[in-house]
Amino acid sequence: MKLFIKITRLAVTGIIIASALGACATYVPIKSVRPPTIDTSGIQRLAIKPFTNRTWTGGSDSAQITRYLTETAEQLIKSTGKFTIVAPTDPNADGVFTGEVRSFVIKVSQEKTEKKDKDGKPYTVITYNREVQLEFSYSVISSRTDLPVGTVVKQGYNRSGGSQTIDKLTDTLVLARGIVDSQMRGFTKDIVPTIVSVNRQLMNETSKDKYLKQRMKEALVFVKNRQYEEAARQFDQIYSEYGNTAAKTNAGILRESIASDIASRTELDRLFNDSNGLADKAVKNALDRLNLKLPSGANIMIMKVSSAERNIFASQSSRSNESSLLDYAVNQMTMNIIQAGRNKVVDRSNQTLIDAEMQYQLSGSVDDNSMVSIGHQLGVQYIVTCWISGEKSLRRLNQKIMNIETAQIIDQIDFEI
Repeated sequence: MKLFIKITRLAVTGIIIASALGACATYVPIKSVRPPTIDTSGIQRLAIKPFTNRTWTGGSDSAQITRYLTETAEQLIKSTGKFTIVAPTDPNADGVFTGEVRSFVIKVSQEKTEKKDKDGKPYTVITYNREVQLEFSYSVISSRTDLPVGTVVKQGYNRSGGSQTIDKLTDTLVLARGIVDSQMRGFTKDIVPTIVSVNRQLMNETSKDKYLKQRMKEALVFVKNRQYEEAARQFDQIYSEYGNTAAKTNAGILRESIASDIASRTELDRLFNDSNGLADKAVKNALDRLNLKLPSGANIMIMKVSSAERNIFASQSSRSNESSLLDYAVNQMTMNIIQAGRNKVVDRSNQTLIDAEMQYQLSGSVDDNSMVSIGHQLGVQYIVTCWISGEKSLRRLNQKIMNIETAQIIDQIDFEI
């Protein structure tokens, strides 16, 4: 018996230690882009049609829940920032969002329970229940084919019960709205790509070397503060000094996490702002034009500016789309020029460049003399100015090239984007 108790205590102690180690485990996210359930690639201008009620049941409650579905879907679609919302009659719409209520069932029932009072006399207790079952679906219809590019079906159940009077049961519409709210939580993932992550566990240090363990703990502090670059550097130093496997592994995981974050955000930005590959085509055409007009070895600055006149009248969503699309185009152009090595380009983190772009956005214009002055400060020979003009099917990526030495515009062109 004593042996059994001793073994049991050891087992419990082992569980406690394992739990403690598990509690101290440190994780970092490895991110990737999850495609939407409904393939909305190539759809940027989206029309929204109201939900319809195919069942013709539920009376006024059904009509109200149909409107609630429409309002909820419209709000969520706008919040994604991916689409330009247009009227259902707009001939330039790339697709149409539509939905329907497939089933709306309301049941009110009562239950009789026989009980006895303190004197043993029997009596009957009646309690009422209200149940709501709702099934609905939504689709995106391609304007090019008039066929759905995807459909999602949702169904849910809600109940209010145990009341001795019907009027104290939760209202039918409240129960139905609760179903909609619950089922629409994953709506964003159904229509736009999203970033998802899988946690990777960092290795714990098992060495008895107190100094090494302390160094590992100090590195983990940077991890917990999300300072992954510094944490990786600390782990590199530990590996260099001790040849520690855990430190080397952790540095690799951290760099994988950093790379996955950058790659997923870049990919998400491309997917959100690209329409039928037009953004990438526009970038390629702009780069081809630069190579045609500029001599090899030129020092250049690529400056992004917004259209002040357009921003006055455009919606916040449109301005956001323009800004993110311009960011993507300029960043891709800069990266490609650097990788090609044919020309030298000013680092986009340069404060003078940042100030110049901010000046343009605040004032709405920068005169040629200011451009020449900025160019001389940065020691560049050419300034390439990029901006987005137009909306919907008329949207263009504009590119202007100025020779700083002569203060002359040597090229100005635009591309569909």
